[in-house]
Amino acid sequence: MLAVPFLALLLSISPATTEAAPPAGDAAGDAASDAENADYLATKDEVQAAMLKANEDPTEGSASLRNALTKLQNHAPLLAVDAEGQELRTRAQLTLARALMAAEDSDGARDVMDEAIRTARGDPMPTASFGPGLTALHKERMGSLDKLGTGEIAVTCLSPCQVYVNERPATVSGVAGLVPGKYRLHIVDPEGVNRTLQQIIEVTADGTIAIEFGTAPIDPIEPTTTPAFKRMMPRWAEISLMVAGALTMGAGGALIGIHERCPDLSSPLADPQCPEVYLTRTAGIITLAGGGALFLGGTITLAVDEVRLSRSKERQPPAVSLVYTLRF
Repeated sequence: MLAVPFLALLLSISPATTEAAPPAGDAAGDAASDAENADYLATKDEVQAAMLKANEDPTEGSASLRNALTKLQNHAPLLAVDAEGQELRTRAQLTLARALMAAEDSDGARDVMDEAIRTARGDPMPTASFGPGLTALHKERMGSLDKLGTGEIAVTCLSPCQVYVNERPATVSGVAGLVPGKYRLHIVDPEGVNRTLQQIIEVTADGTIAIEFGTAPIDPIEPTTTPAFKRMMPRWAEISLMVAGALTMGAGGALIGIHERCPDLSSPLADPQCPEVYLTRTAGIITLAGGGALFLGGTITLAVDEVRLSRSKERQPPAVSLVYTLRF
């Protein structure tokens, strides 16, 4: 019989544990991030291999090293926070410049050295480790570039952003004191709302390149409100004026009608014994005119108020607010 350790027996009969699977969205994001990191690490290895090749065969190796550097610099966010990657990139640039010098491509060597100086932004470079020829080239190019003055890349971030200039971190407001020449600008939205901006910027002496990124929040458009309609008079008052005017006009007409009449409204010519004759024409005319004024005033104010009320309802906008969001 085989002896089975007691602990192994317990483990063999213990229930299996399961772990909850991460959300699908998180898993996809992690997979993309892992793939990018793996590609970045592979590119760093490619740069190191190209450096060895450039040292062995400057003519053919310089082309491979230039391509590897370009691939490395395409990983701006990862390279910007990788001190080892930054050091590798600097050594690769100096190796490329030395290889071009060995291949008798002096113009290419100067261009690569200028690129390295612009990327370093004043930080020291280990040129002494690459021989006196490269040290002399560095000194010469530093002297020439210093005479050109400096320019600036000014960035305005309307939403959260991360700014990289030549794959090195920069402030969200940009970078000043840049040697004239071409720079690679990367602006990334950490929240993923806006697309990453990648642009080649030509900086000139005493010049400022202004770049705007993102979209500022847009406040909702408030519906325009029409001032509340106010009548000249309440409707009941206008109608009351018309009624009062009509009654007054009727009274005025009655007064005119009984002018030069007896109290029993008979004609004094037909009744010689008429004790009294009404003389009411003047009062009737005045009363009739006053009633007409009241009736006309009520009619006009009512008509004007009703027309204004109708137009006010036509102009009243629907209570709807629209919000437009522009992003690029």
